[in-house]
Amino acid sequence: MNRKQPPSFNDIKSFVMNEAVNKVLIQRGRKALRELDNNSRNAVALSQKVLFDLLEENKDTEFGREHGFAEIKTLEDYREHVPFTTYDDYEPYIRRMVENNEQNLLCVRPPKHYALSSGSVGVPKHIPVSEAELTKYSKFGTSMLFGVMDEYYRNTTGHTFKAGLGLNLIELKFMETKYGVPKGAISGNVIKQIKDLTQYFITPPWDVINPKADMDLKYLRVRFALQQRNVSFIDGAFMTALVDHVDYIRANWEMLCKDIYHGRIDKSVKIPEEWRAKFESMIKPDKARAKELAKEFRKGFSGIIPRIWPDIQFVASIGTGGFFTYAKKMHRYTGRNIPFDNLSYAASEGLFATARHAGDTSYVLIPDGGFFEFIPAKDDEEKTILTIDQLEEGEDYEIVITNLSGFYRYRIKDVIRVTGFYNEAPLVQFVYRKSQMLSIAGEKTNEEAVRWSIEEFIKDTGLIVNDYSVYANTDSEPGHYTFYMEPDSTPDPKDKEKYRSAIENRMMQANPSYGDKIRTGVLAPTELIFVQPESYQLYRDMMIRKGTSANQLKPVRVIDTPMKLRFFNRLRDDYLLENQ
Repeated sequence: MNRKQPPSFNDIKSFVMNEAVNKVLIQRGRKALRELDNNSRNAVALSQKVLFDLLEENKDTEFGREHGFAEIKTLEDYREHVPFTTYDDYEPYIRRMVENNEQNLLCVRPPKHYALSSGSVGVPKHIPVSEAELTKYSKFGTSMLFGVMDEYYRNTTGHTFKAGLGLNLIELKFMETKYGVPKGAISGNVIKQIKDLTQYFITPPWDVINPKADMDLKYLRVRFALQQRNVSFIDGAFMTALVDHVDYIRANWEMLCKDIYHGRIDKSVKIPEEWRAKFESMIKPDKARAKELAKEFRKGFSGIIPRIWPDIQFVASIGTGGFFTYAKKMHRYTGRNIPFDNLSYAASEGLFATARHAGDTSYVLIPDGGFFEFIPAKDDEEKTILTIDQLEEGEDYEIVITNLSGFYRYRIKDVIRVTGFYNEAPLVQFVYRKSQMLSIAGEKTNEEAVRWSIEEFIKDTGLIVNDYSVYANTDSEPGHYTFYMEPDSTPDPKDKEKYRSAIENRMMQANPSYGDKIRTGVLAPTELIFVQPESYQLYRDMMIRKGTSANQLKPVRVIDTPMKLRFFNRLRDDYLLENQ
């Protein structure tokens, strides 16, 4: 007679610790919510206070003396003394900080971290991050999520969400300057502070989160998660990573189920032998789990997430803007009843805004997260500079930041849209990057126009598009736009012209200037190329192998380098090549 084994001491300890850690996370999340709510009611005054506190604090830094911080008494003084800046303005100071450990150059608060962001010709930018900035990330980039979901479940069910393990897809690679200052993704610094607790509330194990060798991390993440029945949330920086991992399960579920059944790691999986032995020591055969997983996988992958993890409570990842196709696909995997949290609006230079409620696609600007200025997007001469109390709902602005780590009036080249206000704080959506603008003959097509065109194209044609890019082709005469699309299923070749015409019509509608130039022959007709399945996933995998952090990999919306063009041209669908 088979009897269920009583829980071991380690099982009981893990359960108790999981409950305790989740309670702490929820408490911190509630505190973050209260702070944001309180500060948003006084956002205008608080924003000004942040600026003048930073100027007073940093008046004796080298940058502060050079720009007369001590003489600045008004906002007009600030704008007169400090011009708009870019990274190039700070690079000489930062080089001295990184190479010589010089202090008091940009900010009296020494950098506790350097965020690495891609720079020109592959040279990474080192963005200094102060303790105050790290605290903001911890509060509004991590704790906030648990406060938001606690509030959501209390409002909808009367009690908080069910505690369990989180499938964490953030990859951490810890590096240091020669003086011991950490550098890399900011999220890595935040999670490293709670390293010893991660085993009690997230999967996979630490040596997969922070890998010490080249190994198949995608396999390991899903392998450790699938053997768990109590996964209650999934989180990752961008929705692309979440979809990639479910797609991996979809393609490899038979191997994964066999491995869980036998308590092993398949020999085909790339893992150094010493690490294979370590990971296999953490697992044991689970025939019952393997059988229940296989049963659900055989039914198909629509709504698969709650079928394999019945305790799933929420998904947390950025699925707004250019990630919308991945958010749609993830919803097909979860079903519509699982709440999504879009986390925050951030860049290497700072975390600017946070999602206040589950499902929000607009973010609340964090009033004390820095000082923000705005240039109306329609102001080509850039003569009008506004503060948060001068913004108008429905208008687009380039955002300019003075952060907590020594960047002043810094242009990150993001354009945001104000969608409303949360008390006095603006609600914002990312719209496009100015550096991603397409223009062959002065038509100025931005990312939002392309995104809207794709959304309407999907509605018009019924074709599910997993990902897409556009290339401004100036090699032909006249020039033209080439769309690259990865469909969910192979389209019929005879429908090629119908699809090409559909995306061109929507682009002409999204950008009338583009339409005029098509009609007058200034631009040649739009070209459409379908690429093979998983082309964009292959691109991401390639970039990760080259050393790009998975946490910074954003969709390729504009093909702007010869390497990207060669890559996607090699993956053109064969049937289209044969019919051109």
